[in-house]
This record gives sequence, C-alpha cells and structure tokens, in this order.
Amino acid sequence: MENVAQEITEELGFGLVPNVFARAQSAELQTALWKAFRHVVLRGALPRTVKEMMGVLISRARGSRYAAEVHLHALMVQGTEAYLLESLHRGEVPPGLPGRVQALLAFAHEAAVAPSPDQVERLRQAGLGEAEVQEAVAVVGLFALINTWTDLLEIPTDPL
Repeated sequence: MENVAQEITEELGFGLVPNVFARAQSAELQTALWKAFRHVVLRGALPRTVKEMMGVLISRARGSRYAAEVHLHALMVQGTEAYLLESLHRGEVPPGLPGRVQALLAFAHEAAVAPSPDQVERLRQAGLGEAEVQEAVAVVGLFALINTWTDLLEIPTDPL
C-alpha cells in the first residue's frame, strides 16, 4: 500500500492520502479505489476542475458530504473563483460558464439521482464528443461509488 499511498500523495497534490483511500483495509481495495479515481478524474479529455465541479454537484444531490467538501477544497486550491465555489456549495449549477461546462454540470446534477439516456443526449446536443460523454457518465458513476463508500462507512472528512 506504500507505493499507492505515495502515488496518491503526489498526484492529488494535497500532501496526504485522503480518508476515502486511507480507510481501505486492504491493498487491493485501496488500489482499486485509487486507480478508478485517478483514471476518471485526473486523466481524460475533460478538465479535472470540471470533473471536480461535477463531483461536488453529484455529492450534494445525493446528500453526501465527504466528496462535496473534499472537492470544494480541491477547487479552491486550484484557484476556482469564489462565486463558483459558493454556487457549488449550495448544490447549484453556477451561472456564466461556457455552454459545454453548463451542460456537464446540469447533467451531473440530474444524473446523480435519476439517470436517463435523455440526459446523455443533451450532452451530445451541447457539442460534446462521444469520448467526453462517456467520461461524464464515468464521473457520475465514480462519485456514486465514492458517495456510497464514504456514507455507509461513515468516513470522516479530511482536515484539509
């Protein structure tokens, strides 16, 4: 678990292994959680900040505190403007963002609690390519997993 912990610390940029990963009791589970997060949130066609904004809205819509707080912090560290953070904290899609980003955030908010193929079609209509659409769906699925993991195991929010 030591190599995975080092990867997490270095690649996330928090200087620690967040509880979502640290609380895993086996190396295999910690690695699986980390690899899923790494490949969906830290890599891919969509910017990390957009995926983290999606994660906040997904978590707020699902009533899950852990990921919402951690990703709000991550967005703040990355220099996200205060008005955006405030909207996201309230579980709202912030106004004034580019159309594609608005579409992704609205999708995340809606699909978090009632996923529908119609929502995916709206992403395509907003001009997202198929790889971006699939990545957005993966973000929704990943945060549903993270929300379930942190809520059912009562994982405390990290002291960031």
